[in-house]
Amino acid sequence: MRFQISLSRGVLTTLVVGPLGLMGILSVNVLLPALKDPESRIYSSGFGYPALQRMAGKPIEVETVAVAEKNLEDSLAAPGESVAMQQVNVRSLVSGQVEEVYVKEGQRVLKKQPLLRLQPTPFENRVDTARNNLATAEKNFLALQNSIPQRLFSLKDDVKTAQVRLDAAENRLQQIYSLTEQEIKNNVEANQARLLTAEKKLKQIQLLAEQGAISQFQLYEMQDIYATRKKELLAAKQGFIDNKNLQFSNQDFYITRQKEVISAKQALEISQTSLDKDLVNARLAVENNKLALQNALRDLGKTVIYASTDGLVSSVNINSGEIVDRSSLMTITQDVVFKAYIDQARLNAVKTGDKAIVRLVAYPGQTFEGRVIQVNPTVETNAAKNSQVGTNRQFTYSVWVGVDGIQMPPGLQGYVQFVDQSKVSLVIPESSVTHLSAGEGMVMVAQDSKAVVKKVKLGRIFDNQRQVLGGLQAGEQVVPNARAFNPGDRLDNKSVQMPIAKGR
Repeated sequence: MRFQISLSRGVLTTLVVGPLGLMGILSVNVLLPALKDPESRIYSSGFGYPALQRMAGKPIEVETVAVAEKNLEDSLAAPGESVAMQQVNVRSLVSGQVEEVYVKEGQRVLKKQPLLRLQPTPFENRVDTARNNLATAEKNFLALQNSIPQRLFSLKDDVKTAQVRLDAAENRLQQIYSLTEQEIKNNVEANQARLLTAEKKLKQIQLLAEQGAISQFQLYEMQDIYATRKKELLAAKQGFIDNKNLQFSNQDFYITRQKEVISAKQALEISQTSLDKDLVNARLAVENNKLALQNALRDLGKTVIYASTDGLVSSVNINSGEIVDRSSLMTITQDVVFKAYIDQARLNAVKTGDKAIVRLVAYPGQTFEGRVIQVNPTVETNAAKNSQVGTNRQFTYSVWVGVDGIQMPPGLQGYVQFVDQSKVSLVIPESSVTHLSAGEGMVMVAQDSKAVVKKVKLGRIFDNQRQVLGGLQAGEQVVPNARAFNPGDRLDNKSVQMPIAKGR
């Protein structure tokens, strides 16, 4: 019984003391070293070595690293693809069916080399039609041109004939006017005198007949003479009226002839204008048909499409038998270069003229040398986000590399490595940088045995070391892992060698 109690107490003691001993061992072997390890979280806590030294009023022992000069060889790699600096889209200027395509994708062509041919038959038919139309128009023009003089001659003859008849009417009217009214008056007076004489004789004979001196027959004869003289007087008076009527009648005839002349001249003038217009239209028809023939011949010449420049056929979008329209039939590229994209933070690592090594997926195991020929800024905006200035805009730069020793088609994937010459720069451990933003950061340095914070301008990382572009001088002592220190802390610094690069 006593043995069992003793055994139970021993086990209980072991269970209690054992963990406590283990915790003590762990505290000595793990916690105590962590208190002085700058890379541990305990080091920068309120129980860490700097805090304890600060509370004790003692200097904080710390390892510092001198700002050093180092030869840096900058090397930047960026993905990209081959693109054409110049691209020519081949289009047909006429529509038709493709008879034959002479080239294939990837084929190199020379300027004026035939690329494809359209079926020429429809265009040849148009040329024949245009030639026939031109011949007909020229024939109509010549026929009209030859007929005009004869048609005008006939109309001019009508004018002359009408003028002759007008002149004859005028002469006749003048003749009628030449018979003076005095002559007509004298004729009336003479007939009146003869009538009076006949009247006197008739009265004398009537007296003699009553007296029986003459026979009744003689009286009748004298009465007939008197009647005759009376008729002659009436005829003379009627001649005056007839002359007036004749004048009026010939005036009307003259006016009619004048109208005939005017009508003949108007007909000549209208015909002249009409024929001139017809001749102009016929000449215009000839010119239009000539132009139509030229267009038909031009379109026939366009049934064969030629390369406008030297280059590489990068795409063919048409096959034999298909109908062409105004869209691109094929694409010819020139001056193919490799286009890569780099972030703006690496812009200072690339400049025009830098050497570059290009590796293409299509050519495994091969490298091609080249040089940077152009650097273009590019802005890419994420349209899926709300538009906020400075928050959703990403700036990249496209770098164009001219590649030697290969004629690349567009669209080859690969990457380029930009090689810069070695240069001397100041470097510090990456662990000494805090609050890095937009190429600037804060670094704590040991200056006159005190912790001092400095704002520095930083560059790229090389082997876990940060390039210093400004704010520090060579030989200044920087504090790595300075999160546990406050500005003004008393330091007992010991300079050590720059840390060796760690795997990243």
